Amino acid sequence: MLKIVSLLILIMSVSIAPIASAQVATSSNVPGWIKNTAGWWADGIIDENTFVQAVQWLVSNNIIEIPSTTVSSAADTTIPNWVKNTAEWWANNIISDDDFVNSVQYLIKVGIMVVPQAEKSVPVKSTLSSNADTGLAAEINELKAQAAKCQEYDKASEVYLCESELKDNLEMLELMIESTKYELGPIHFYYKPSQVVINSEGNSIVELKLVIRNTDNKNQSIFCTGPSACNYELTDGKKSWVYSANDIPTGRLEMKPDTTHEIKFTFGPPAQRHLERWNYDQSTEYFLKINEPFGNLSMPLELTVRS
Repeated sequence: MLKIVSLLILIMSVSIAPIASAQVATSSNVPGWIKNTAGWWADGIIDENTFVQAVQWLVSNNIIEIPSTTVSSAADTTIPNWVKNTAEWWANNIISDDDFVNSVQYLIKVGIMVVPQAEKSVPVKSTLSSNADTGLAAEINELKAQAAKCQEYDKASEVYLCESELKDNLEMLELMIESTKYELGPIHFYYKPSQVVINSEGNSIVELKLVIRNTDNKNQSIFCTGPSACNYELTDGKKSWVYSANDIPTGRLEMKPDTTHEIKFTFGPPAQRHLERWNYDQSTEYFLKINEPFGNLSMPLELTVRS
């Protein structure tokens, strides 16, 4: 009880006299998915590491501004249980965005909450062609060998079920070996050139298909809860456009260690009419801008118009 009262006093004092180095947040620059993450952590739905990643995203995007000397690179990120009250109050709109940001900033500054230093450098594109990735080739050969063994079943239905379980993984690996690999911290993105469709109404539409592999020994997440709160956008370096469709389940894809997933983003006429629509210009270079807690990347897109 004493800790909860102390935390209330802390939040009130930080709200009245914000730390001088803070960049005060507003509801427009704190993404909605972070509030969801805070609420899920407070309710015990997600683990502490996922909440720390969300706070890390705020730090790396200068919404929470902390001197670099106070952001630890230590592996220990244990947070006192009573800090969950702050997250719960914010998720339930008991305290404001400013109160949450300023209080978490203070907790980091005094060492109560430890947030690992986020990677801000743009990762280097793999110097090896994916076709030279012997690891992928070995995985494909192993799956093909397993598929061949499916023929040993007596019943056609058993053969079908056996092959079906392997088919999706095999197609994903074959896509990866035909793609260019980009390493973003522990996450590897595989991207294959895409074709732009210009429909009869003159609208430009492109589907970006990505294979994502988590090479980490802990869970990592991909966030895109809606067009206004998504860590992925199409950009030419001057303007940015939000997606018109994607297949990320519930806006958050949780990736377990050493797992591979395929996701798709479609850019075209936006569902919200007030948003600017994207029109493909073949003389312009486009990128998929990724801004995740585990790192940032502007991935060059290879686009051609489908004839």
